[in-house]
Amino acid sequence: MSRTTVTPDESGLSTTGPVDGVTAGGGGRVGAFFSPEWSLELGVDLARTISDARTLTVRLPAGLFFPFPPPQYQSRTSARFSATSVLAGYHPPARGRIHTGFRGGISLMHTERVSTTANISSVFTSLGRVPAVPRISVLTTEATTIGNGLTATLAAEAAIEASRHFAVVPELRVHAGGLGGFVLRPGVAARWLW
Repeated sequence: MSRTTVTPDESGLSTTGPVDGVTAGGGGRVGAFFSPEWSLELGVDLARTISDARTLTVRLPAGLFFPFPPPQYQSRTSARFSATSVLAGYHPPARGRIHTGFRGGISLMHTERVSTTANISSVFTSLGRVPAVPRISVLTTEATTIGNGLTATLAAEAAIEASRHFAVVPELRVHAGGLGGFVLRPGVAARWLW
């Protein structure tokens, strides 16, 4: 996924976007062949949440003297994607027991993102003849963003026939558009034909 960073970051706080990561998931699909080459499919894909947590140090503005170590804060980011897809498929003639297929269409992508935002504040205190000493504090808040949007979806598969009605199907799906990146979904499915 993409990341956003403000340069130069005058506040001393970094801005992070959605996290990259790998997580398990599952889904279900139902479809129909209208000819040996063409099919239509409705599918739902669900995944667990991808999370990232890190401790970040506040960068002090240039020229500011601070006698203590700069403050730190805990930054957390998480993302979860689920898709409902309608895909049209093309299946070239089979080569032996392997039947390849290619699909394309649209998906309604539901996204849930949680991220930590931080605000920095500084107060200068002076005690008589002692030079002013800055007191820096960091206030963190957690923001949740939920979105629904259409994404383009492409898929490729190779159905390995175990019998006339049953096949094991390794596949790869790619969702893109409006996500700030790509969602890659490799998987293995079982196919039953009536």
